[in-house]
Amino acid sequence: MKEKLLYTLIIIFGINTLRSQYLPKDTLYGKVKEIREKVIFLTEIENPQLLYYDDYGHSGFMGPESTIARFKDTWYTSQMCYYLNYHRFFDAKGNVIKDIWYGKKDNFMNAYRKIYNEKNKIQSEIDSTNYSVSTKNYFYSDYGDVNIISQNMKYNSFGHVYRKYDKEKVQVFKTFDENGNVDEYKYFYNNAGKLLYSIYKNPRLWKRIDERSWGYGVYDTIGNVYKNIINEYDIKNRLIKSQQFDLYQDDKEHKNPKITRQTNYVYKDDNLITTIRGYASGEPTFTYYTYDKKKRVIEKYCCDKDISKAIIVEKFKYSDNQIISLNYTEDKKNYKVSFRYKYDQNNNWTEIIKNVDGKDLFKWVREIQYYK
Repeated sequence: MKEKLLYTLIIIFGINTLRSQYLPKDTLYGKVKEIREKVIFLTEIENPQLLYYDDYGHSGFMGPESTIARFKDTWYTSQMCYYLNYHRFFDAKGNVIKDIWYGKKDNFMNAYRKIYNEKNKIQSEIDSTNYSVSTKNYFYSDYGDVNIISQNMKYNSFGHVYRKYDKEKVQVFKTFDENGNVDEYKYFYNNAGKLLYSIYKNPRLWKRIDERSWGYGVYDTIGNVYKNIINEYDIKNRLIKSQQFDLYQDDKEHKNPKITRQTNYVYKDDNLITTIRGYASGEPTFTYYTYDKKKRVIEKYCCDKDISKAIIVEKFKYSDNQIISLNYTEDKKNYKVSFRYKYDQNNNWTEIIKNVDGKDLFKWVREIQYYK
């Protein structure tokens, strides 16, 4: 539950820089009606370490946007290939109205449908599999807040999310579980509209069970209130430090929130050149970026503080703002990757072949239909 909440907050606020944020944006040109997209393995190599347990890897299908982001990241920044197979539909306004996701044998897996109201806001979401149907219904007020009710009748599950907005900024975010427990977040911004910090009212706490063990859960109605996110910005309003706090399970006292994650950002000439990520335990991870004159990332080094000892090195070459080659090194093993593109009449790509060390291994294809 907490991991799902954190992911939601990351999506809403863009708190953390996603691993693939420096990749070229895949803009769709024209008035797109449908897009059918999938990856084809051209050899028997299917990255068993990714696809051993499930068509979408050992972690399983993660939902449309997370799957697309992970696929794109793996496609452009490594010698491997994740999996992708879906059909997406848009209305005349450009809104996504339906997704159908498939497995490797084009077998149906999941369907997602969105319905919009007269103000072009999401009114309902319907998610279905072969086994069950889940729904979300959105109820908007005239005062900048929305209640989202979700349910799955087969599994007898229910959820309630409340958001309050002011000038399109989330001010309050609450989730109510089936037992009436409430996770509540309040957000505070600077004059430029950037998130400064959030205050979390956590209904759970640590309680000593006996001399040797502690339990974590809802034990009373008080809970804990603390800042769970604190951000710092420079004079150009660029994020330079982001901290996340929680009631860390390894804290002996189990009382005060501890830093569970901290990310520092370093800039030069308006380019992000270094990120330093640290967690509650272990050594921090350093990532370094270099850019060309068009401010595109051409080199990325991870994960040692000493750049000469980088474990992973990615070197990119571009043509017309598309990545055409990747020189990828991991643990001193090097791969030379190239990408070949085909385009339609609207300059949208319809096929990308990924070649690794001189051999075509993967083909990413998409069929696009347009409104007339």
